[in-house]
Amino acid sequence: MKPKVVVFGAGATGRGHVGLLAWQAGADLVFVDKKPKLVEALKLHGHYIVRLYGDPYEEVEVRGYRVFHSEERQAVAREIVEAVAVLTAVFDPNLPDVAQTLALAVSDCRRAGRTAPLNCIACENMMDSSSTLGAHVRSFLRDEDIDYCLSYWGFPDCMISRVVPMPEPDPMVILTENYNEWTARAEAFRGDKPSMLTALELVDNQTARLERKLFIHNGGHAVCGYIGYHRGHQYIHEAVHDPVVAQHVLGALDELGEVVRVKHGFMSESIDAYKKDLVRRGSVPELKDEIRRVVRDPLRKLSPRERLVAPALLAVQYSLPRQWIIKGIVAALRYYYLVLEPDTILASQKQDNIKLRRLLREVSGLEDDSILTHEIITAWDNWSL
Repeated sequence: MKPKVVVFGAGATGRGHVGLLAWQAGADLVFVDKKPKLVEALKLHGHYIVRLYGDPYEEVEVRGYRVFHSEERQAVAREIVEAVAVLTAVFDPNLPDVAQTLALAVSDCRRAGRTAPLNCIACENMMDSSSTLGAHVRSFLRDEDIDYCLSYWGFPDCMISRVVPMPEPDPMVILTENYNEWTARAEAFRGDKPSMLTALELVDNQTARLERKLFIHNGGHAVCGYIGYHRGHQYIHEAVHDPVVAQHVLGALDELGEVVRVKHGFMSESIDAYKKDLVRRGSVPELKDEIRRVVRDPLRKLSPRERLVAPALLAVQYSLPRQWIIKGIVAALRYYYLVLEPDTILASQKQDNIKLRRLLREVSGLEDDSILTHEIITAWDNWSL
């Protein structure tokens, strides 16, 4: 019998990255999704296509999966009883909903007498993804189920890296890059890693690997997206070839890379290779990675542990250059006010600055008199592209 992997989230990342890797490894693949039309389409077609761009180009037809709607909680819980791993690709606001189903599965596993460890890996672009999921799961448990969960279930924090744009116009065809980086915290992993999941790397330096990816890849991607938006581009590969965008992105990558090198002790050569790899990956025109996908949810990306503000704070702490990171932060702020809150900023610079300070305090955790707040306000006042 094939080892079973349950994947919450049958969107682009669920099917084009972690679900694909599990299927390629020979797993009995089970998807769970909250969108009724997508669930029905996946059932009706019985297969989907993944086109992987890079060297080499590859096209994969995925068949033999099963799919459930997220409200079919008890049926999904029964599937999890026999699973070797549970993965999520749902975006972090949806983790509490996933946790409700996992809590049912904890109870089912206990009552079925399962003693084999089960790891739930939240493959989200966030810090502490799986441990956050674990906390949500435990909040739904009581008594024996809590003890069982603590004994047999693992929630190892995870890092994933693969650009997977939204599957449009045909939801049954996913375009992605032929690249994978997928790690999980070794010390939080329960039992042995399923042998078929060769694409998953258990590491002892998970925080370093995650911050390298979050700051350099996601931070550089965000700067490209926000500056690219203000320059009028639709796709990331177009923005990469704009000299003004390239100047901002390369400047930010140098600063972000230095923050990661100083904090975690990576060799300069490995940081440079990581930066170059990101530029190469962002230049693939076939992916048509839309800027609107990259710039969504700006307030989350401006939170104090995220891809722009967190490395900027470290740059202040280490007395490192940060002007291009700050310009990226201002570009994100301007996107937020132009697109999501167009009536908020007033004509008066003084009033603008008061509102900016309030937002930076409430969203980014920056005090009004902090060095970084002052530098962001100054960059806002001197904005030009």
